[in-house]
Amino acid sequence: MNLAIPPSAHERYALWWAVPATLLGIGGLAFILVFSLRSYRAFKAVQKSFVELQYRDNAVGVRELALRRQLDDRESRRVLDDVKFVNDLIEQKRVSLTGLAADITELIPDNVRLSALAMAPDGQEMALRFVITAKDATAVERFLSNLEDSPHFKDVAIINEGFEEASTTSELENIACTAHYLVGESDSSGE
Repeated sequence: MNLAIPPSAHERYALWWAVPATLLGIGGLAFILVFSLRSYRAFKAVQKSFVELQYRDNAVGVRELALRRQLDDRESRRVLDDVKFVNDLIEQKRVSLTGLAADITELIPDNVRLSALAMAPDGQEMALRFVITAKDATAVERFLSNLEDSPHFKDVAIINEGFEEASTTSELENIACTAHYLVGESDSSGE
């Protein structure tokens, strides 16, 4: 007597279906492994690029720090200040010697002579030093008044005053003063 249960149709074909299902599972696993491997390689490439970028960023930071230290050096700071000043002069067409001469000529009375004129940068402005010679104090006062009233000059200050003997009968009055020249305010500078 055979007590075995006859296999059902499902059980009979299970072996037949197990082989393709196993092959399909192995193919899916292989696909997942290949995809994972590609993703891992892409991740490593991005990570390597990120590390290189950080390295370059650090190198640029170190170079920037070195350049800042160099710029903070006293000599470099002086050169940088001079360059800024010159660039401001160029940008604003600041100093025109013909304009300056015309502005000064308007201020000098007939009986006053300009003995010396010096010009030097003073921050963002131009400092001028005048030395004038006049026959009397009234002419000196008129020149100083003209200088103070002029829209081209400010901060007028007398720094030295003296007398010089021109001949046995007369004395000439010498005066040295400073003022700041307001460049760009000049209408006669040709701008």
